Amino acid sequence: MYTIVRAKGDSGKTGEPLPVLFKTFAANTVHFRRGQLTIIAAAPGVGKSALSMALALHARVPAFYFSADTDPQTMFIRCAANVSGWSTRDIENALEKGNTTAVEAQLDGFDHLRWDFTATLSIDDLEAELKAFAITYGMWPELIIVDNLSNVVPDVLGDSNSYVALEKVCEYLHELARTTGACVVALHHVKGESNDGNNPVPMSQIKGQIGRVPEMILSLHRIGDDAARQMGVSVVKNRTGKADPSGAMILYLDADMERMRLDG
Repeated sequence: MYTIVRAKGDSGKTGEPLPVLFKTFAANTVHFRRGQLTIIAAAPGVGKSALSMALALHARVPAFYFSADTDPQTMFIRCAANVSGWSTRDIENALEKGNTTAVEAQLDGFDHLRWDFTATLSIDDLEAELKAFAITYGMWPELIIVDNLSNVVPDVLGDSNSYVALEKVCEYLHELARTTGACVVALHHVKGESNDGNNPVPMSQIKGQIGRVPEMILSLHRIGDDAARQMGVSVVKNRTGKADPSGAMILYLDADMERMRLDG
């Protein structure tokens, strides 16, 4: 049984934010925190992976990215574009010509990040990979990304009801964050009328009944076309800061999706 002061002292870095990537997030009390679970939800193609990838690459903490939803070559193209400033089309052309030495050399500087590309994950898969990371490096990752929740096999949880299964996956990831002290970020889908990705997404439009468990939930939508585009980030839940479940609290990031770069 703890006093609150003793509990804080024994919690290590739990609750501490990862390094700030976007000033607009920090200015509005939005932080990716160690020991907590964050959900990023959006329609396909809006930029869930771009945001999580930017965090994994540039927070510069030991990280593990479970990329069940995206294959290795696609993630290589996206990461190479982000790091090099080349367009994704340039990276694809370089791959076709076998001329990626320059961008590979730049990516070598991001060896704090490890990947798993298993297409269908179970809880056992997640635990086995994370334990292997801990044994190899003598510590848990400080950032764990699951892309995305629907790729975690529900039947290992003993329940075929998708809403119940999603909540149980979230409960597991929440406990994983507490146990390892890692910031755990899971990507997720939104429901029907929000699937065009063009409007702010309220809490009620996030797929499944998952709002109870995560400490923070961000929903994304696109603004403008690909030539002059922004990403709208609605803070619909935030236990340690400002939020609005209606989706009306919107932070804006400039989004160069040809180079998979975000700024704000």
